[in-house]
Amino acid sequence: MISGQTWLSARPQQTTVMLAAMIVLAVLSQFFRSSNGVIAPEIMSELQFDAQAIGLSSGAFFVIFAVLQLPIGVLFDSYGPRRVVSGMLVFAVLGSVLFAVAHSLGLLVAGRFLIGLGFAGGMVGSLVVLSRWLDPTDFTRAMTILFASANLGSLLATSPLSASTELLGWRATFVSLSVITAVVAFGFWWVVRDEPEGRRDRRARPDSLAASIRGVSEVFRVPGLMRILPLIALGYSSIITIIGLWGGPFLHDVHGVDGLERGNLLSVLAVAFVAGTLAYGPIQRRVGAFRPVVIGGAVGSAALLLVLAAVSHTSLSITLPLLVVTCFVGAFSVVLMGHGVALIPAELKGRGTTALNAVLMGGTALLQIGSGAVVEAVHGYVGSPSSGYAAFFAVLGALILVATAGYLATPEPKAAARERT
Repeated sequence: MISGQTWLSARPQQTTVMLAAMIVLAVLSQFFRSSNGVIAPEIMSELQFDAQAIGLSSGAFFVIFAVLQLPIGVLFDSYGPRRVVSGMLVFAVLGSVLFAVAHSLGLLVAGRFLIGLGFAGGMVGSLVVLSRWLDPTDFTRAMTILFASANLGSLLATSPLSASTELLGWRATFVSLSVITAVVAFGFWWVVRDEPEGRRDRRARPDSLAASIRGVSEVFRVPGLMRILPLIALGYSSIITIIGLWGGPFLHDVHGVDGLERGNLLSVLAVAFVAGTLAYGPIQRRVGAFRPVVIGGAVGSAALLLVLAAVSHTSLSITLPLLVVTCFVGAFSVVLMGHGVALIPAELKGRGTTALNAVLMGGTALLQIGSGAVVEAVHGYVGSPSSGYAAFFAVLGALILVATAGYLATPEPKAAARERT
């Protein structure tokens, strides 16, 4: 059998083009995840929606994203990532159009739901294809490039989205995004191949969905893993909910920041999150362990959120630096996921990684929907513009502290930590 390295050497252009198509798809997916934060004030004003409605519409994306992780794995085994991913993106095209024309909460939620459905298999499908084309060393490099590039989507969902909204309006912007998504879907189908020509993996007959679910139950019996799941559900979701949902309304309602300026400030938060993600890897390698780095990041994030809750009503010169540092420190979730994967035995890595991703996305869905209820309820009771957001920051900080307390007893996989350094 020809090695992965030989395939890569023989077809460097083909693998580069495929990776480029995967990067564009990942950037677009990340863009849609974060887009509600910039346009939320405009939607709330035009459609007379409250914070709870916006939280529900935003969370719909993550609900379906989390639920579909297991079924998608079965579809990949049966039909191949190329057809499944490009075919599912049709739903994202329809969802973007539906979101653009929505005049009711039901249609807005349905649009976000379809967008999430369309992108649910993109990243995992890309990783499956790369694993079939590349040897382990090249696969790790390609995965790193793919993950790092995806964060550009968060940046594009700030200032550029604000500029497009001011120029075209949010509805026309999402119609344009539906066209872009269709082009990306066709591009993925056109250039990506499930495996190199002449190679056919000797894979066992794909598990049924029921068998896959039973297999995932083995993952949750891994010693120590249950202690890590609550923090996985909160780590990434806390920052993406600030950048991609409540950061924009907070800047608008409390500090009167509108339009492109709001997008520019959100882009600073997104850059801080990217910088934190890049910084935590070297920190973990230097420390040589997962747990102290995660505990430091989680406690630091919780403390910053509690301080934000206390000073949210003050000037932007105080709250903005706190938000920036929070997004930087909150990037500890990249080390947390590494800890979770390191705990999982080799024979369970595939389904284990999928399960952790489902918990991460499910946590984001619950936080976005639940936070909308918190923001609206407290704002309605207290009345001040900052009260609902202060309650959100406080509740989130407290939840992270509770989850961190449960994480403290998680075993440190020393061999795995050395291997990842």
